[in-house]
Amino acid sequence: MHFLHSVHLRRFVSALCALSLFVGVMSPVSAFAAEAETEPAGELTMAQAQEMEQADQAITGLTESAEYAAMSQEERQAAAAAQLEELASQNLILSDSIYYDEENGMYSFSYTCGVWGGLTVADYDDDSEQLALPLTEEGADMLAGTNSYLGNAMIYYAFDDTVNSTRYPNYVYMQSYWNELGLQTDLDSEVTVRDLRHMDDYDLCILSAHGLYYTYTYNYLFFWEKSETAPVVILMEESNLWKDLSYAVDLLCHRVIKIDGKYSVLPSFFRSAYSGGKLEGTIVFSEACEFMGVENHVDFTMGDALLQGGAEAVIGYVNTVYTIYSRNLVWDTVNQMIMGKTIRESLEHAVATYGSDDIEWYLSQGGLFPHRVAAYPVLGGNWDATLYPTGDVTIDAA
Repeated sequence: MHFLHSVHLRRFVSALCALSLFVGVMSPVSAFAAEAETEPAGELTMAQAQEMEQADQAITGLTESAEYAAMSQEERQAAAAAQLEELASQNLILSDSIYYDEENGMYSFSYTCGVWGGLTVADYDDDSEQLALPLTEEGADMLAGTNSYLGNAMIYYAFDDTVNSTRYPNYVYMQSYWNELGLQTDLDSEVTVRDLRHMDDYDLCILSAHGLYYTYTYNYLFFWEKSETAPVVILMEESNLWKDLSYAVDLLCHRVIKIDGKYSVLPSFFRSAYSGGKLEGTIVFSEACEFMGVENHVDFTMGDALLQGGAEAVIGYVNTVYTIYSRNLVWDTVNQMIMGKTIRESLEHAVATYGSDDIEWYLSQGGLFPHRVAAYPVLGGNWDATLYPTGDVTIDAA
């Protein structure tokens, strides 16, 4: 039995951050993962792909409209229900597959070919106030005396299309800064499903994307229908007929689904893409909401899939996380690793600097209306993982 070692970061217990550590047995592969990894019953035909494209055009026509953006969540729910009922009447989706997950604010459904889809009603959670906190260089002269090669990194940026983005310039800055320090960093601002099959090319991968839980149903013991949920990472890659045909196996195996006409990946995608340990040695830091669980329930399904694929260590958040808090933790953690610290030491430094959860950070910045449940980071895998072998590079800190 493989064991999952985790760092669980919570609130202050006194003047210092409390860091509680636990070792837990890896959660068993869920029914979803087992279901998703079975081979599809058939192939995706051109006619089926065309029907999906027709349904997607109707869905995006709704979700991307100014009218939908101006609606309350209750109004969106009604509009989404009407749209899905219309698609079901046209035999483009299965009427008995439509399910509304009130907690996550999303409809799930199945196209008639068996591919899974979703339609979001709630906005992606974000900072309820713009509490700008610029990136700082920590007062450490990390450039002292060296520009040695420290490895390579990829920032998979899928938060938005970068146009008029308040997030994107910060990641451009990170890329430039880390490159100067010797961590060769690439920035992918048009992340595709295909791109996520090449994470093994990097020592460090940062998944900067939205995330949520997807509800699905399956037949249990062939007699009963069961509903389950699973975390997904949402991309900005818009689906179309030719991509659907290209991703057909992943779509039919439910490793990739389509939410609001865009592709999203489930844990089984990483498990399949990196079977046999192909991700060996890579460190993954995910900024996606609910990557490691929701409603204070720690769920290792996503992190587990990456660790089984050979990842050295994985960091992700339980619950929905504020954007700026998450970005600050990425920034500080990577900077500390560049200075030669282990991933555990680096994450400890980051939470000591910015707070052990995002509500603590939010209130410290003068925020008045925090979201309901605090998000905190969880570290799984090898706590002693580093970007490069200790002693290979010496970088003096001020």
